[in-house]
Amino acid sequence: MYPLLLLPPLILLAYDRRDTSYPSYLPRFALGSVSLVGSTLASLFAMSYLITGSLEFLSSTYGVQLTLSDLTPNVGLWWYFFIEMFDSFRSFFLAVFWLHLSSYVGGLTVRIRSQPLVVITLLVGIFSIFKPYPSISDTSLFLALVPLFRHVFPLMRYTFLVAAVIMYATFLGPAFYHLWIYAGSGNANFFYAITLVWSLGQSLLLSDLTFAVLRDEWEVERPEMVGKEIRQI
Repeated sequence: MYPLLLLPPLILLAYDRRDTSYPSYLPRFALGSVSLVGSTLASLFAMSYLITGSLEFLSSTYGVQLTLSDLTPNVGLWWYFFIEMFDSFRSFFLAVFWLHLSSYVGGLTVRIRSQPLVVITLLVGIFSIFKPYPSISDTSLFLALVPLFRHVFPLMRYTFLVAAVIMYATFLGPAFYHLWIYAGSGNANFFYAITLVWSLGQSLLLSDLTFAVLRDEWEVERPEMVGKEIRQI
């Protein structure tokens, strides 16, 4: 499901890396890519239906993600919010949360059109924070992509703070979970508080990386501003 949200920057990345000896317009290239992805998914769904004999697998895979039927505690932000919510507002806030998650795709793709790989990296980081059922592997994938842009590391401003916050949450997260689930000396607020700190660390890294990329892009366009401080008036 989430790779579909990565499709726009992936199409731009593939378009920029295409063989220029075969000229192609972006709309035509995008339409062909979307058609290829759609036909591949349709084939996989058809094969799954032939193997299982029903479409019940859809509700067990995509349906769980869309409806958030499982509220097992995790490192994400959704489970606690929906546990505390009245059922009458559940559908509305599900739509709001999904709209919020998908709203980053268009803006980042348009704003950083010249660097689609940056967009993909930022979206992977956003998904690791705001998806319904995130895990440590989602953050690991994001952190593995960040070194691709080590040339902008000198432009990042909160490196120490980000490292400290992530390490703080990494060490205290398992401890708070143990206090709540096994020792019985804590409650859900203990664990959810540390997941908020975990998400804060990732958010700081995301925003800092975004700033560094945009600053680098600006300095390339205006070499005379390299190293100069920017002040908002």
